[in-house]
Amino acid sequence: MGYRLYGFMIGDEIHFDISNRRLYRLTGSHTDKSMAFASIYFNETMLRLFLYLLEHGRRKVIAKEELFEKIWEEHNLSPSTQRLWQVLHNLNKKLCLLGLPDNFIRNIKGRGYMINYNNVTPVYYRLSELPTLPDKIEEKSDSLSE
Repeated sequence: MGYRLYGFMIGDEIHFDISNRRLYRLTGSHTDKSMAFASIYFNETMLRLFLYLLEHGRRKVIAKEELFEKIWEEHNLSPSTQRLWQVLHNLNKKLCLLGLPDNFIRNIKGRGYMINYNNVTPVYYRLSELPTLPDKIEEKSDSLSE
């Protein structure tokens, strides 16, 4: 039976859903009947960078050159220090919106980057438990698409 990475739990309230490219915070109070929900979405490069750091940078520093290769070059994009800084800066701003600390992704000067947060847990699902989909769903013709 195979397992596939669904996402990550960050702390008790923040969920990273890889397939839907979103990070969301779901806060509920045990004493009230209130609930708060906040969600942010990622572009493709930001998603790859965040996911790579969560998968590989929780226990070790990831060198800038490794990020260039895995995030940009393997996807036929041109890396640069400025582009890496820009994506990380925008990513950190989004993470702060959900209440994560400013240094969630930490720059280790001269060495690279790592996740600077202890409570990050990968979440997997079992492939055999996925619902089966019909073989083919008929699509209706739309006059606008013809």
